[in-house]
Amino acid sequence: MSNEYFKDKTAIVTGAASGFGLGFSQRLLSLGARKVWMADFDAQKLGEQADKLKALYPGRVEAVRANAMARADVEGLVERAARESGGLDFIFNNAGRPMTKPSEDLSVEEFEDLIRLNYMGVMYGTLAALKVMLPRNRGHIVNTASCGGLMPAPYQTAYASTKAAVIAMTRCLAYEYAHTGIHFSQISPMNVATNIFTAQLREELRRAGESKENIEKTAAKIIAPDAMPLDEALDYIFAEIAKQAADIILGQDGRDAYRQFCKDRPAFDKWAAALAASRRAFYEAAKRGEDVQFPG
Repeated sequence: MSNEYFKDKTAIVTGAASGFGLGFSQRLLSLGARKVWMADFDAQKLGEQADKLKALYPGRVEAVRANAMARADVEGLVERAARESGGLDFIFNNAGRPMTKPSEDLSVEEFEDLIRLNYMGVMYGTLAALKVMLPRNRGHIVNTASCGGLMPAPYQTAYASTKAAVIAMTRCLAYEYAHTGIHFSQISPMNVATNIFTAQLREELRRAGESKENIEKTAAKIIAPDAMPLDEALDYIFAEIAKQAADIILGQDGRDAYRQFCKDRPAFDKWAAALAASRRAFYEAAKRGEDVQFPG
């Protein structure tokens, strides 16, 4: 993959303190980005990670505490980055969190919070970036979605709904602005080795007032499923972004499942029913306090 698509460019990455967001930031810098604006609501973790990258890439990293659920934070971030950097070439609207749980346990408030973060946060960044990119007639808006938004995902009613909305929005924009120099990509991962498998639990424990020590101890009981290494996922993602692909689906298991959903529904239905059963068993075991592997 050529570095030229990213070299000397200015980028914003939200949710940049961990997981895909941190990976995006690192990869952009390694590919020669001129400036990466790292944003996250967790100021402490963001500062720690940004300081490491600042030491490796002096003058090319800016850390900004921003909550993707707050429109003013996101719009302010985009306006500042564009103003201070002389324009904006990329925005990775990545901030979000998972939610996999029985739907009867979902509260309306949880659902609304997830919409504000996973969908509205992406929308805030997308529209703000579009406004600053159009006068220059160039730029690339990259939105993190999920394979759960491409096809039914049992026990992910809220999460999959928000990601489906992100996918639809990104695809619509890709066609709407195909005549311009603005490009749009949605990224739909299946299982990638990030902190996503414990993110929901950590957030619930944080909101319940648990100490960081207890949160880490409890999260350690969750055994993640086999997953694609993050570096491998980033290789694929950045190669596809450089091709200006609108749909980026990874890995092969995700692409196979989506193809099956579109072309062989009986086979997909059988797979989804088995996944639903394994997730129900997981939640029943977790309620008993057992150490169990999260079903992918």
